Amino acid sequence: MYSYKKPRNKPLLDKSTKMWIVFFSFVLFGVIGYGIFLQMKTSGFNEKIADIQKINQKKIAHIKKLENELKELKFKQVVVRESEKSNKLLNNSIKNLFNLIPDQITLSKVLMKKDSLRLEGYSCTKDAYRLLLEPALKAIFVKSDVKFDFIPRVGKYKFVSVNKSEIKLYKKDKDIDNGKR
Repeated sequence: MYSYKKPRNKPLLDKSTKMWIVFFSFVLFGVIGYGIFLQMKTSGFNEKIADIQKINQKKIAHIKKLENELKELKFKQVVVRESEKSNKLLNNSIKNLFNLIPDQITLSKVLMKKDSLRLEGYSCTKDAYRLLLEPALKAIFVKSDVKFDFIPRVGKYKFVSVNKSEIKLYKKDKDIDNGKR
């Protein structure tokens, strides 16, 4: 067959199809690029989250350490307060003891334990001790024993008085430690 028209070149794809393919390609590359971008951001966020979790764990450990130090400091504060209270009581007890000692009696040694008091000293006479100091000691202590020895070169009686109490005269740090922990 023969035609009077000249054959024209017919492209494989027409203009609208090419435009659709180009548009679809741009969209496809855009979606793939956005997916890659999101993947990179997600991995960056995951790294930041891991770093923040490590920092939080360190801070939590530090907080626990500080809490333990705070508990220890509070305990030490209680011990110090109890010790100060005990020292004030002991100081007052010692002042009161020395206020009880009359002028006729001279002390050479005072030994105070938790529940006892030992006094060593010199008295002009046994009666001076028995009349001036012994009643005060018996009013404070449950048991009060005294021994006299006459010292001729001094001309006085040396006495050793051991007094026991049912209550503690003062607290040691160990007593406070055992009571609070």
